[in-house]
This record gives sequence, C-alpha cells and structure tokens, in this order.
Amino acid sequence: MTPKRLATYIERIKEANQQSSQNLPRPFNNDTATQPPLLKPGVNRILLYPGSFNPPHLGHFNLLKHVFYNAGGDLQLRAAIIINTDDERLGIKMKRKGTGIVLPRERRANLWRGNSTADWVWVYDNTEASWPEFRNKLVSEVKKDGIDLRCILLFGPDAITAEGGYNPECWDCGDAITCDTELIAHKDRLRYEQGLRARAQENGGASEEALKVHLDHIYSISICRQSRVKPKGTVRFIPCDLDKRPTNPPSCTKIRQVIENSPHEEWEKKLQGVVLNPSLFIQYLKELPPIKHKNPTEPKEFKETKDDLAKRN
Repeated sequence: MTPKRLATYIERIKEANQQSSQNLPRPFNNDTATQPPLLKPGVNRILLYPGSFNPPHLGHFNLLKHVFYNAGGDLQLRAAIIINTDDERLGIKMKRKGTGIVLPRERRANLWRGNSTADWVWVYDNTEASWPEFRNKLVSEVKKDGIDLRCILLFGPDAITAEGGYNPECWDCGDAITCDTELIAHKDRLRYEQGLRARAQENGGASEEALKVHLDHIYSISICRQSRVKPKGTVRFIPCDLDKRPTNPPSCTKIRQVIENSPHEEWEKKLQGVVLNPSLFIQYLKELPPIKHKNPTEPKEFKETKDDLAKRN
C-alpha cells in the first residue's frame, strides 16, 4: 500500500465534524508540505505533547525537536501534535500560582504556530476536552487502511522523576517519553568520567575504547515499565545533548517573573530568544488586564553566557 498522508485523514474528520476553518493553517502544512507525515501499514506513532504553555518558549520547542529526532527508530514516530490546556483549567492553575498572566488557548496556539513550521508538527486547533473523541475517530479512520495508530506522551523532566511518574488515565495513554535534561549536569558527567578513569587505572587500566563503550551505554536511551495504573505501558528516557544544554534554561515561571517585574518597554529585549514570537507575545500581553508588578527590584534576566553562545553556534 502506498503511504498515506496523516493530514488527509485529519482533514477528512474535521470536514465531517464541520470544524474546518479558512483562517487556520492546514494540519501539518498539508498544502505546502515537502515532507508530510506519512502513515504505513502496521504500527505508527504520534508524539502527543500536552501542556499549559503559558507562554510557549524555546525550551518547549527544543525538547519537542530533540525527542522527535532522537527517540529511536523502533517507535516509528511519524508526527507530533501539540495540545494546549483549556482556559478554565489554566486559569485555576495560574490563580494558585498567584499570577494574572493567563493567555487564552487560541493565543498560545498562535505563538506555537508562528514558530513550529516543521511539516511534522501540528498544533491541535480545538479544546483539550475534545481530543479523546477526535483521537478515537482518527484511530478508527486509519484502521480501515490497515494502519495501527498509537500515541506516546511527551513530558518534561519535571513531570516524570524518580519520585513519581505521570497518570496515564488522564490521556488514556500508557506510553510516555521524556528527556533527562535536568538529570545529569555537565559538571557531574565530567566528574563521573574522571572517577571512572581513576578506578580503571587502580584496577590495572582499561582501554579508552572500553571506557567509551561503557559511557555510551550510560548515556543511551533507557526504558522502564509503568505498571501501577492502567493502561500499562513504558516510559522512555532520552538523553539530552549535554554540550548544548543552556546554563540558564527558560521556564514559564521565569518568563512571568520578568514580565511582572519589568517595565513594558523592556519586555521584548529581555524575552528575545526566550519565548516563541516575542513581538506577538507582547501584543497579547497588552490585551490582558493591567499586570501588577510584584517586585520593584530588578528581576533576574535570561543572560546567555559565553558557553551558551558557543553551544548555540
């Protein structure tokens, strides 16, 4: 069977549900894509990336891109779908955090779309609550052509840790994937390698090749089983590229602190290279109710070190 475009199935469902819109880009750039996601007979997986993304920033995008290209060929990953938390849930979450910065779902989706132009990424253009029904229809539709479509959840390292994992019931998805960007710091890796070489010398020495094989194994993909809650599945840990890991990674909390503690005139300068589409983001901020400044003192900025610049280049 000739591989089928994933976007074609999605558009077929959207048309049947009368959800098509001329104002939104077609799924996976279906009208202009040069490398559209193609589904083949057998198992195909979609990387499902849910989150608040208030706002989406470069760390979110880099995590998505790194995992998509390094998750392992055995997964048969075809595409990624971003799902923004619904407004009501986000409002409750931000109220607990004590911030009035709450971007509507459509605004957060637009910030993603302005940056994620890759053919393998689609920003889901409906509510989070509507996803289960849409997913079931999509799975049923592709099954008619002998395609087994499955989802695997992507979470940041703060959601899946040694202390606990995620709840697969929320998304009816037993399999998850994360990247250990905060598991091993660069200095810790250097210290570990130095200690390993010292012990090898004490025990009669070991070849550099043998040490490299051992280190490659330590920093390779690892998989563990999630069996506490149904649906059962696996959690896959993808090692990050420690040489490119920023020393001061962005976070939504840090971004909101910059906004709440800085004059409007300084927002774009301080958020450049941090949030996705800074100019559009600032435009959206100005449409929100007046933001109360919490601290008149100078907030901590996202300053790139010489090492960060070297990593990016």
